[in-house]
Amino acid sequence: MKKRLTIAGAIIVLMGLFVPTQAVAQKGEKSLGLIGGFSTYNNGGYFGVDFQYTFIDHVRLAPDIAYSFRNDGKSAFLLDVDVHFPFRLAKGFDIYPLVGFAFNNWSYSGGGNASRAGANFGGGFDVYLTSNLKLSLQGKYSVMNDTSGGFIGMGIGYIF
Repeated sequence: MKKRLTIAGAIIVLMGLFVPTQAVAQKGEKSLGLIGGFSTYNNGGYFGVDFQYTFIDHVRLAPDIAYSFRNDGKSAFLLDVDVHFPFRLAKGFDIYPLVGFAFNNWSYSGGGNASRAGANFGGGFDVYLTSNLKLSLQGKYSVMNDTSGGFIGMGIGYIF
């Protein structure tokens, strides 16, 4: 598995070197996209919508709203407001650490729910396919009372 992840990472880096665009997150860049991935708290998938706005170079506000599908008797409504700090690693390839605020409302199949607020931390990278389209891979961990968990996801965004 480690070998496959290393090969996939190398391919993505090489793609970033040869993408025919000079795109990099710059002041004023906005994107709207779809995200999806895996949630560790319930070992299930999640899907949502995100918006990103780079209000100054190397600082991007990134709110998202998502739903974690029911698994292990748990599902959730997820709301995050993260701040990314993107910097260019190669042509058409940005990498970023992130910190932010998380609000999760977990629902349990036996009844009851848990609404929790907490903090996010993690990182990710963007591959600019064109000046109007980017792919993202992100991992973050939400620290909260009783419902902490990781979120590993991919996204596609339209830049406008």
